Amino acid sequence: MRLIWMGVASGCREVWAHKLRSFLTLFGILLGAAALVGMIGVVNGLLRSFETVIYETGGIERITVNSGPPPESQREKAALSPGRTLKDVEAILDAVPLVQRVTAEVNIPGGARLYFQGRATSQAVRGVLPATFVMDRFEIAQGRLLGDLDLELQTQAVVLGATIAQTLFLRGIDPLGRVITINAQPFTVVGVLKDYSFAGGGSRVSSKNYSVFIPLTTAQTLYRIDENVDVISVQLANVADMPHALDQIRNVLTHTHRGIQDIRLETREDLLASFEKTRNSYFASFGSVAAIALIVGGIGIMNVMLASISERVREIGVRRALGAKRTDILVQILAESITLAVAGGILGLLASVGLILVLQQVVMESNRPELSLWAMAIGISSSALIGVLAGLYPAIRASMLSPVEALRTD
Repeated sequence: MRLIWMGVASGCREVWAHKLRSFLTLFGILLGAAALVGMIGVVNGLLRSFETVIYETGGIERITVNSGPPPESQREKAALSPGRTLKDVEAILDAVPLVQRVTAEVNIPGGARLYFQGRATSQAVRGVLPATFVMDRFEIAQGRLLGDLDLELQTQAVVLGATIAQTLFLRGIDPLGRVITINAQPFTVVGVLKDYSFAGGGSRVSSKNYSVFIPLTTAQTLYRIDENVDVISVQLANVADMPHALDQIRNVLTHTHRGIQDIRLETREDLLASFEKTRNSYFASFGSVAAIALIVGGIGIMNVMLASISERVREIGVRRALGAKRTDILVQILAESITLAVAGGILGLLASVGLILVLQQVVMESNRPELSLWAMAIGISSSALIGVLAGLYPAIRASMLSPVEALRTD
């Protein structure tokens, strides 16, 4: 242990005695550690944003039922299928016990024009079931959400997103109870959603502020000429049941579609795989930069240690003559190298903290980088490892010096 402390002290003296040379030597380690910690902070910010979006849009246990072309053998009788309807929703709820909730929605063809006392906006309007608000985690700020009675009575009630409400109504006007028109049809505002501008999920979450909801049955009656729905979404109680639930849903829908296999089930696995690929590419690119900088820093440390040994050959010879073992010399030189590398790593951590603090001020909240203790631990550990690798050859070379030959050196 005493040899290690001697090496650390010697390394500190080396840094202090040659400040400029030491700084230039440690610059590669500094950049590598800063890039490593900064990369992990940026990726963590992206990961948090992605998790927020997934959570706010139904979670990973969500399945979307899309329409798709039937097999070639069924093309001639594809017209027998009624397509996706509310009967599919009822059938899935009744026959698939693994399902927690099912919802459906329809959109007004060509979009919709919302109007109130001279103020207007064009926006997509969604006819939904009450389960949509639970599945997509919509929260009300004023009034109420749509309920089963609205579907049964086909009420002309509407729930507005925060931005839409601000667009249609002047400041100070309470939207609740006001009658707006949607494509010239009157609707009473029964609720306004909470503001999602600062929900932490980026544009995907803040887009909830532009939502406009009416009862699905009302949308079908006023704006559609058929009973088909545009979207069917299923939420499982447990994501581990996904394989069995997919098979059961597929069987149920094949039955309700009269044997025609014209549906395609989409899970979040593709989305998760895409994100995983993106995250790995970030790690590969930023990690390569960090690794190159650390390697360059390690080469600089090795060069300095070799130069230091050349200057201290006689000192090493004296120590060997006084009884120092080769292991003692090896440990001391390695300790010096590790000290230099860790010093560069500490400077790199300080630089990375400053970098992340700056990024936190300029990057949108949803993707804001994060500082983590484990990332900083990795940065220091990587620096120490580079110190060991960079100092190993000089330490072995120093320990192999012959005392007699070393003492003859001027």
